[in-house]
Amino acid sequence: MRILIESPFLLAGDNLDLFKNAYVLIDNELIAEVGTGERPQAEKKISFKNELIIPGLINAHVHIGDSAFKDQGLEKSVSELFKPPNGLKHKLLEHTETKILVQAVKDSLNDMLRCGTTTFADFREGSIKGAQILLEALRNNSIRALILGRPDHVFSKSQIEKNQGKIPSNSLAQLNELLDLTQGLALSSPNDMTDEAMRQLADLAIKYNKFRAIHASEAPNSKDISVERSGLTEIERAIRFFNVNLLVHLTYASREDLDKVAKEETPVVICPRANASLGLKLPPITKMHDLGITVCLGTDNVMINQPNMFREMEFTLKAYRIERASSQYPSPRDILCMATINGARALGIGHKTGSIKEGKSADLAIINMNKNLRNVNDIYSALVHRTGAEDILTVLLRGKFSYGYKI
Repeated sequence: MRILIESPFLLAGDNLDLFKNAYVLIDNELIAEVGTGERPQAEKKISFKNELIIPGLINAHVHIGDSAFKDQGLEKSVSELFKPPNGLKHKLLEHTETKILVQAVKDSLNDMLRCGTTTFADFREGSIKGAQILLEALRNNSIRALILGRPDHVFSKSQIEKNQGKIPSNSLAQLNELLDLTQGLALSSPNDMTDEAMRQLADLAIKYNKFRAIHASEAPNSKDISVERSGLTEIERAIRFFNVNLLVHLTYASREDLDKVAKEETPVVICPRANASLGLKLPPITKMHDLGITVCLGTDNVMINQPNMFREMEFTLKAYRIERASSQYPSPRDILCMATINGARALGIGHKTGSIKEGKSADLAIINMNKNLRNVNDIYSALVHRTGAEDILTVLLRGKFSYGYKI
């Protein structure tokens, strides 16, 4: 069925240009036409009077599997919370009933949808079981998920420190099943792996045309640890041995490392609220932008943050205004791009979603401008600065009304 949706405001194309008195024509799952002139014919017409249509938001990095453990261990360090296999989250995952984990993930999926998120990339702990938990939670939920798993093999402290050891054949065999369930692999850190193991995993993922992502340079000492063990930084190892598609955090990345990332044209997802929650610094976003690196946003671990991209955008806008000179901080439009088209490009799905453009999936968030956005003077600033979940009137996923307004 062809559905014509009219609205006084719409952000169109990969640059999020503002269209007024606009329309979008949806043909089944796809956007067939976007414009401001004469309306095309459609079986169904919906006219909004004071609403804004934006692309569905993209959460490019989240650990949704930890949704049952909100606000536990906030006083602990990154390693105490998340370092495998004995971080707090790993202990909690091991000792929590599966049905509780599944329900908590379902709650977070619904939370993301009501906040305008239509796509997310999840770093899945727990190998096959972890992937199955998310797949069970996704049943009957239309949100688009990029599930990125990881092996269950853990190297000994000695192997890690000597940077010696491979993933055994039985664990590699399990990874074939894991890759059947997921869209790729996502590792905790090069400092938790050996170079040989990262090369093994990269070869396997490339064989099956699967996505590869990894955390790097999240903590102040991560670079020194990596150089001591291998002679290379975490970022250098991720590029050389894991042939990475997406780098996460880069909070403490040096200019030299960023130059390498830019040269390889590797996208980066940053999570400023998570960095703040853990007492870390903000990632060098201005340097990344200056080097032409594609930067996108994620909300990171649900233990420490709600997976709310509007909160992430607002914090990013304000935090960088504190830290940077007035001429250097990212604009509201920059940040909105980080939460939409940049996220899609970083995840390798920019041809499918991330913007309101002919041929792409009809993933839309329609925002009521009669609440927090009443009397705004700049739509981009208002979206990033003051929009909340309460302003989301409806969300469309693949052309279907999936939250709020129904037809």
